[in-house]
Amino acid sequence: MPDWHAIAGALVAGIVTSISPCPLATNIAAIAFLGRRSGQGRRVAWAGLAYTAGRAVAYTGIAAAIIGGLLSTPAMSEILRTKLSGLVGPLLILTGMVVAGWLPLRLPGSSRLNDWGQKLAQKGLVGEFLLGGVFALSFCPASAALFFGTLLPIAVQSDSPVIVPVLYGLGSAVPVLIAVFLFVRGVEFAARLESMRRIGGHLQTGTGVIMIAAGAWMTLATMLR
Repeated sequence: MPDWHAIAGALVAGIVTSISPCPLATNIAAIAFLGRRSGQGRRVAWAGLAYTAGRAVAYTGIAAAIIGGLLSTPAMSEILRTKLSGLVGPLLILTGMVVAGWLPLRLPGSSRLNDWGQKLAQKGLVGEFLLGGVFALSFCPASAALFFGTLLPIAVQSDSPVIVPVLYGLGSAVPVLIAVFLFVRGVEFAARLESMRRIGGHLQTGTGVIMIAAGAWMTLATMLR
């Protein structure tokens, strides 16, 4: 079981991912689709849970595969367990620069994945589960930096290739979970998420600055030991 630092770090990284412009756009698309049955509260709730589970399973599968491959080699396992703590600070700095948009990172386009997701979502709960997984795999620079630069080191350090990614996946679906709750309560939330898209960039920049500052502090502390 990971300690509370790892738990909090995974949840925060997931929530930061959820408010980044690209993942927020996919979450808005998911909310618009899941909310098409706004008069069926229980059905919307199950659809939201299926979507969230899909995101969590996708992230867990990727993390478990990568971490399992790295730790399967005794020499690499020893290096990661003993040296990774000294790399967390520089990784946070680089991740923060990508999240803030100060360090360009180009990734292949994910529009085809999104198209597949929309088609899969027409298959009921199974399709909505797959929709969450497909949208999770639609990495953009900010989400890729947070997943590979923040989540994976947390999972390796806490020796938790399953629980930590699951918590990250739950955090990344927070806007959808909130929207589903409000849909069930009879409150329209999708339009408000559109306004969040405008402030998402400012939140992302602020988060990047905080990550850079934390990384610089951790790097300096490591150097002074």
